Amino acid sequence: MVPIFYESSRKLWDQAERRQDYLIDGRARRPNSGLEKLKMKLTAFVVAVLTLVVSTAFPPLALPWILLLVLAYAAYGVLRSASGKLDYLNDLPNAVRVALAAVGGYLIGAPLNFILPSSGIFFVVLSLYLNDEYQRRALSSLTEGKRGGSVALLGIDGSGKSTHAAFLEKWFLSRGYDCTVVPFHRYLFVERLTRKGGERAPAEGERGGNPLRPLLSLADNILLNLITSLGVGLEGRVVIYDRYIWSTYVKYRSLGYPVEPLSTLYMLPRPNLAFVLDVPVTRSMEIIRGRGSHIRYASEVLTEEKEEYLRIAASRGYPVIDSTRSFETVQEELEGRLESVFPTVRRGRRS
Repeated sequence: MVPIFYESSRKLWDQAERRQDYLIDGRARRPNSGLEKLKMKLTAFVVAVLTLVVSTAFPPLALPWILLLVLAYAAYGVLRSASGKLDYLNDLPNAVRVALAAVGGYLIGAPLNFILPSSGIFFVVLSLYLNDEYQRRALSSLTEGKRGGSVALLGIDGSGKSTHAAFLEKWFLSRGYDCTVVPFHRYLFVERLTRKGGERAPAEGERGGNPLRPLLSLADNILLNLITSLGVGLEGRVVIYDRYIWSTYVKYRSLGYPVEPLSTLYMLPRPNLAFVLDVPVTRSMEIIRGRGSHIRYASEVLTEEKEEYLRIAASRGYPVIDSTRSFETVQEELEGRLESVFPTVRRGRRS
């Protein structure tokens, strides 16, 4: 289980890192090399050590030293960015890391009462591993008026979630947002574990199953949610969830799995916005029958799912959208509801 879990989560995390791995320079973006990252880590470490030496040998000079060091590095960053025709705030994240390293070095040398030296070690480690590109994305989102967040599309099978998610991704991209669709019906590691264990998909009309599966799925879904949603608000990114953690709970509940004891944990995470796409069970079953490889759930299962989604929408104030209308009409309503929350990005000032 551990190798599968690690491999799946590492792959997602690497994809997230690659999305962030650039320098802001107006219209173009050039890669931030591994050498640049290593140089910044070494710089932060040297700053921490020098500050520790100064604060220990010359205590009255410690705070002026930190202030002078941070200001000097910030000025260097502005000049470096200007010479490269980048936004003059491009190197601000590096100045933040220098500040953290300097403060950390000072606190490590503070009187030994455990709290201050421990805080100093934390600041130094943070300065070594704080991702520059995440900070740049956050700065860019502030200057461009981006407001990132997560949007979940819910509903029974055949309600149009995946198709509308794909069109919404294009709509967000056209408005200047970095946007990703995350399908919550594809697990990080649960499917591979259950295949190894010989578990099969439930047959039509069959209820219940492995009692451990809901617990494993909960861990899988929470990890997926954490990896894909972490920092989206600050960075101005949008994540569209095709289904959500709640969908896993709703599916298991309708199939008769012993999921009730986990209901609080399943329902705890929340996206910024959610929409329930509502269609009759009969239409859902017609669409499912047209999909050759789709699991054919009994009408009782789909009815229970539909009722649970409507209950979630009513209790949490989420819009219920009639998805029996034309695709264009439903898409226009989704875009109209999102337009005020995610305004078109304005381009920030560049040098």
